[in-house]
Amino acid sequence: MRINSIPVLIILFLLVGVSPTSAQLKKIRFSTTGISISELPFKVAQLKGFWREEGLDVESILIRGAVGMQALLGGSVDYTSASGSTIAAAVRGLPVKLVFISSAKPQFELISQPQIKSVQDLKGKIVGISSRGGSNDLMMQIILQKNGLAPNKDVTTLIVGAQEETVIALRTGRIAAALLTPPRNFMLQRDGFNRIAYSGDYMATYANGGIGVTDEKIKTNPAEVLAFVRGTIKGLQFSMNNRAEMLKIMPGYLGIKDPTLVDQLYDLYLTRQSVDGSVDENWMKGAIEFTQKTLGAAVKEVPPSQVFDFSFAQKAVR
Repeated sequence: MRINSIPVLIILFLLVGVSPTSAQLKKIRFSTTGISISELPFKVAQLKGFWREEGLDVESILIRGAVGMQALLGGSVDYTSASGSTIAAAVRGLPVKLVFISSAKPQFELISQPQIKSVQDLKGKIVGISSRGGSNDLMMQIILQKNGLAPNKDVTTLIVGAQEETVIALRTGRIAAALLTPPRNFMLQRDGFNRIAYSGDYMATYANGGIGVTDEKIKTNPAEVLAFVRGTIKGLQFSMNNRAEMLKIMPGYLGIKDPTLVDQLYDLYLTRQSVDGSVDENWMKGAIEFTQKTLGAAVKEVPPSQVFDFSFAQKAVR
């Protein structure tokens, strides 16, 4: 009986020997808003094991925009990549902060039907937006106004839904133009549609792919916040310094097989990413002002410290 038990004891010993490594990893839940180039650093951090190096076992869950913020506030997730929703919630006075930013520039390109060559050509036409009063709507209004067109007078805006629905509306001729994010804009341009404006030329302060977290988490577990941000910054820096590796990762992540398109996307990615996961105070103030406009909130001074805390990113980089 004792002889038969030896193999069992050896197996138990080996299991006990390896279990501390797994036990040391802290399980956290991270809601992501979708598959996009601005969220590539998160994918890289997971694939290359940078979060695990920081002692974290991260479960990424796809939850769209404002719903991700509700999940964060309700405690269903520990962090969210819904940067716009995080800023909006903080501006309204809710106890959350944006502690990392992947891209500080808007990703939206204004894509039009083949026969439309400029923003001015949209006069008398219908353009698509995702929702009324949101950032997509406000961005469209800014572009139209700065090109001498009055929204809902010279140009009609129509709610067509999310990016996928917007592409369909463009392809079927239901709308004349819409704001789209990569890679959809490249795909449409390849098929003869035109790029007539880039939103970043009209508004420089727009957050993509951030990390939102509650004030309570920052207060009670700053070490975990730092570890999560540090692992993400490793992913950001790797993604910007390893082209060959990224050209292997991006097709599977973005669902794009065309190598020429992947090359274009990576070049675009490099021009729009944050260098170190943080931004300056002027950017923060601009983002707050833009958010107040989208919320239709009374213009009152909201200090950046109410909305942002980039001390973790700065410490991680150091």
